[in-house]
Amino acid sequence: MLAAVTRSPGEMVVEDVSGPGRARAGHVIVRPEAVGICGSDFHLFSGDLGALSGRRDYYPRVQGHEVSAIIEDPGDSAGQDSAGQDSAVTQGDRVAIWPLIPCGHCYPCRQDRPNVCVSFRLLGMHLDGGLQERLEIPAGLVFKAGDLDPDSTCFVEPASVAVHALKRARLQPGEQVVVFGAGPIGLATLVAAVHQGARVLSVDPVASRRDLAKRLGAEAVTWIPQAGQLTELTRDWTDGEGPPLVVETSGEAGVLPQAMDTVSQAGRVVVVGMSSGTAPVRTGAFPEKEIDVIGSSCATAKDFRDAISLVAANRAANGTAMAALFSHHFPLARAAEAIEFAMSRPPDAVKIVVTVN
Repeated sequence: MLAAVTRSPGEMVVEDVSGPGRARAGHVIVRPEAVGICGSDFHLFSGDLGALSGRRDYYPRVQGHEVSAIIEDPGDSAGQDSAGQDSAVTQGDRVAIWPLIPCGHCYPCRQDRPNVCVSFRLLGMHLDGGLQERLEIPAGLVFKAGDLDPDSTCFVEPASVAVHALKRARLQPGEQVVVFGAGPIGLATLVAAVHQGARVLSVDPVASRRDLAKRLGAEAVTWIPQAGQLTELTRDWTDGEGPPLVVETSGEAGVLPQAMDTVSQAGRVVVVGMSSGTAPVRTGAFPEKEIDVIGSSCATAKDFRDAISLVAANRAANGTAMAALFSHHFPLARAAEAIEFAMSRPPDAVKIVVTVN
């Protein structure tokens, strides 16, 4: 079978590899259909991930953790998925794959927060992922996608990140929320917040993404790089109080001071975007405004199940806009080109998808 193998930093080759046989006990075999390209794929492909972690055992690796797939061999999969629901699948079912395998024993796992397990394994990073024609995975990681199309199904994973972030945020219906960044995670956060009855202002430097945010339900969109001006605008938008919730999805380190300045007294700032950069913050803002600054990482299995419902509901409600998220498609044979294209951050790109089978 064919697989896109990242042999070493910057070197991805589509080649024949040996595939799985029959599904082992507790596992299923799937045929990946569509794989979304994510920012974390950039780090592994470029070698930054190994440089940051000191690890050297990432390669060779088949990448891809945002996966829509078809069940080929359900094995003995009758039982429960990782969210504790019936996971019985049959040949031909379309599934979304929760890509995270926690240890189940560490402190975060014991606190029912496996998304930050200290020794989790992620498909496409620590284990081979979806950029191949067949893949064997634990049965508990597959979630039936119903009638979702392949693009929407592979978007469940980034949508689950948004679902988890808003749970961490304690979002309430009717709240006004500022979302920094209108990339895939920022737009997913916008959709999830609007779905829960929030009013959203989206902040992004790219005009086409601001337009898409508006089509997806943002009440207002803007790009004002100066913190003071943005704070003034959000004060006007919130009748002088400031937004009670700010969600940072851009991954730009310098946004955090802006977010802390923008959020209301007693408000919450949720940081989702990953960055290795640093930015100075005025520590006095914490006691003065008594704000909560909250980190959010990945998603739990329950978040993942909720994300399927979120994507399904909004695909029906905003079909045209949701389809516009999937801006570019590449075949498996051009997987390396897809990642390099995404890394170049063209302004018209939102979610790049590799079609596999």
